Amino acid sequence: MIEEEISYPVINKEICKGCMRCIVGCPQNAILLSEDMNNAGYQFAYYSGNGCTGCKDCYFTCPEPLGLEVHQIKNITNNSIAKMIKAKVASKGGIK
Repeated sequence: MIEEEISYPVINKEICKGCMRCIVGCPQNAILLSEDMNNAGYQFAYYSGNGCTGCKDCYFTCPEPLGLEVHQIKNITNNSIAKMIKAKVASKGGIK
C-alpha cells in the first residue's frame, strides 16, 4: 500500500485582511500576497499552487476566524480494497 498525502491551504479572500502572518509563517513560502483587492479593499493572501506540506503554520497564525483552512487528502494506491472499488465503479460506467 502506498499512501500519498496532498495538502493545500484554502484562503477566503473576502475575509483576509492581508496581515501577511500566513505568508511569514509558511516555512515553504507557498503563500503569496495578491496584487488584487477584495471587496473590503484589502490585498489578500493566496496559495501559489505548490509547496504546501500540510504543516498548518499558516492556519495557526491567521487571526481571522474562518479566514484560512488547510485541506489534506490522503490518496491510497496499490491497495486491494481501492482496486476492488475502482473495478466496481468502472463496471458501472465510471472510472476506466
